[in-house]
Amino acid sequence: MNDHRSSFDEIAESQRGDAPSPGQGKDGAPGRGRRRAEAPRRGPLRRLLPAILVLVVLGALGVGGVTGYQWLSGSIRIGQVEAKDYEGPGTGEVTIEVKEGDTGTDIAKTLVEHDVILSTGPFVAIFSATPEASSITPGTYRLKKQMTSSDALQMLLDPASLAGRRITIPEGLRLTAIYERVSEATGIPVADFEALTDDPAAIGLPENPAGSIEGYLWPGRYDIPEDATAQDVLTMMAARMTSELDARGVPEDQRHRVLTIASIAEKEARSPEDYGKVVRTIDNRLAGTGEAGGVPMKLQLDSTVAYVSGRQAVSTTPAERAVDSPYNTYRVEGLPVGPIANPGGATIDAVLDPPEGDWLYWVTVNTDTGETKFAATKAEHDANVAQWRAWAETKNG
Repeated sequence: MNDHRSSFDEIAESQRGDAPSPGQGKDGAPGRGRRRAEAPRRGPLRRLLPAILVLVVLGALGVGGVTGYQWLSGSIRIGQVEAKDYEGPGTGEVTIEVKEGDTGTDIAKTLVEHDVILSTGPFVAIFSATPEASSITPGTYRLKKQMTSSDALQMLLDPASLAGRRITIPEGLRLTAIYERVSEATGIPVADFEALTDDPAAIGLPENPAGSIEGYLWPGRYDIPEDATAQDVLTMMAARMTSELDARGVPEDQRHRVLTIASIAEKEARSPEDYGKVVRTIDNRLAGTGEAGGVPMKLQLDSTVAYVSGRQAVSTTPAERAVDSPYNTYRVEGLPVGPIANPGGATIDAVLDPPEGDWLYWVTVNTDTGETKFAATKAEHDANVAQWRAWAETKNG
């Protein structure tokens, strides 16, 4: 045991910084019979091991780098642009719809869904850089499949790409005038439309006191498909009116009254600024406001009589004002049985929120300019009528 301990001590002593130099004892005297322990010789594999480890690390880094690059390049295509657009020029034919309020991104998504373009990015970029793109209007367009984004945009800007027929219906037209316009644009016989006049249910409308679709067709622009029928067209226009009334929160049980008053305002008011005044005057007469003393007054409107006679101008004869008709407000109490035209948004809004006023009368004193005067008393109204007659005499003279 002592010998082993001495050997361990000597080894430890030799590894310290104050170990005796070779050939000396602990006290510096020359050693006797001792030899310095020689470092074990390393074999070839041990000598190469550090180099091998370096190569392994570098190899791992290389493989990882290649793999990472492949993943990145597969995801974002470093150094190159991934194909995101068809080469064109496109084949076949497909129809797409641009809806009211669609943005460039909305249109791009529609085009991708119908395989017109490959992805939304290029189209949105071109759309944003093209000032004319904002002129693309709602409608149905005839395009090709697998087009370049640039070609697709150019076709949307070309009116010739519109599918079907585009028509615009002004506010205040009665059904007979609407039928003529649509028939001329589409070739659908007027008789096909007339057959639906007294059948609201056929175009998705509820029954109403007039038993007619008059007043229930929204004016505006429509793109009518080439294979559309009269029922298709009128259903489209009626659905739009329903949608507009829904958006304004008009209760269903109030819609017939709202449309009736709005249609009168379309015919009686010559200026949009007067829509609300006409509506308020109608309300006042029905309520017997002011000098009416609470007694409802007949409306006595030439516009409702002209509807019965078929006149375009709002003027009537004594014989026409004597006709027995639920539309003749010279004879019937209250409102006519139904609308006398198809009103637009401005007159409907006027019915929903008319201005305050105590008017009971109005008269257009200059039919050239449309100047209309409103009065709260009969005396004031008579003075306005006298002004109109004086103007009329200058025109006749």
